[in-house]
Amino acid sequence: MRTQISIIGRPNVGKSTLVNRLVGSRLAIVGEEAGITRDRNYIDFEWEGHPFTIVDAGGITFDQQDVFAEDILRQALLGLEQSAAVLFITDVNGITSEDEKIAELLRRQCAKPVYLAINKVDSHDREMLIYEFYKLGFDKLYPISALHGSHGLSEMLTDMVKDLNVGQSSSTIDENIIKVAVVGKPNVGKSSLFNKLVGEERSIVSDVSGTTRDAINTKLTRYGQEFELIDTAGLRRKSKVKEEVERFSNIRTTYSIAACDVAVLLIDASEEEIVTDQDQRIAALIEQKGKACVVLINKWDLVSAEIKDDQVKLSKYHEQLDHKLRFIDYAEKEFISAHTGKRTDKVWEMIKKANEEHKKKLTTSILNKVLADISVFQPPPVVKQKAIKVKYITQINVAPPEFLLFTNYPELIPESYKRFLEAQFRQYFGFKGTPIRLNFRGEEK
Repeated sequence: MRTQISIIGRPNVGKSTLVNRLVGSRLAIVGEEAGITRDRNYIDFEWEGHPFTIVDAGGITFDQQDVFAEDILRQALLGLEQSAAVLFITDVNGITSEDEKIAELLRRQCAKPVYLAINKVDSHDREMLIYEFYKLGFDKLYPISALHGSHGLSEMLTDMVKDLNVGQSSSTIDENIIKVAVVGKPNVGKSSLFNKLVGEERSIVSDVSGTTRDAINTKLTRYGQEFELIDTAGLRRKSKVKEEVERFSNIRTTYSIAACDVAVLLIDASEEEIVTDQDQRIAALIEQKGKACVVLINKWDLVSAEIKDDQVKLSKYHEQLDHKLRFIDYAEKEFISAHTGKRTDKVWEMIKKANEEHKKKLTTSILNKVLADISVFQPPPVVKQKAIKVKYITQINVAPPEFLLFTNYPELIPESYKRFLEAQFRQYFGFKGTPIRLNFRGEEK
């Protein structure tokens, strides 16, 4: 059982740097710009074999000009309610009015242990500045350096283990968890869908494009199946990524696709162009990474009745959609409204089915029986006066399903026949929601 700790502090005091230090990798986005982390992020780490979960919320500010200030504060307080303790992080360069307001908020609303970390203490001279912070009213005070690590950080974690009675971690890993990445271009409704699926407002929803900057992970169980859901930052074209933060968000989104089992691609039905170039790029990336996929056409409630009620126009709409997403023609599609929740109840079952197909394993005997039937129905072509024969097939991998076919002339197999074989295998075995890979090898001499 992991012990949950909330990290609280004003913007730019080094919360994300501390998260990366504790986890041991660059999971949280770090930059000079204040307010980079906006949502509530749950990240697991271990300290000397003791399991923790960090709840990393956005930097709390009381600036009325900040359009996200109220949402960030609400996210931080929700994370606080679920945690066993609070890590209140400040900057050794001095106490600000925001530090004082946060301290007052914690004293007034939090009955849980508060560990006050004074960050950026990376020299003996700076360590002499920490005593001012006792005026914030907390007994447990630790000078730390999130960037370089420090004795104070080790002391704080050791005290947490002792005070909170944190147990030892288990070495077992649940391989049955389905990892799901919700992906799409900015402002397509990913956070709204995320909140609808989770059942609470975990991600901030706003009309401001690019509100979600980092990736937000949540583990939950639906219909007896455990999922890990990731709400990723919107993926933009590289030419439009001008900030270092957005560049790293793109990297994180690409990483999320690579790390997931099933990618949920969200398309905006309300746009004049049904599928944009960027939608196609994301679809191609999902296929390239070999991921199972579900396509959700969001904001269907905003599409005019003229299209939805006219069978000719609706059929044309479907044709354009299928053509532009031909890279992932294996993916099941559903028309939803993340705002109203319409048809979102179907999403979990779609994800589960796509994952099952993604990890499907077929016996060699049934594969070769089907291959023989296909060869009778449509023999391989004759290329350069050479009769191609595909003699044997075996499955060599799953996620995605990958097959090795032995033939007399592997270099002569035309792409059209490869596509034909893939279509036939899908007709026989399904594979709905997952790409499949066909590899050809010459006969053993």
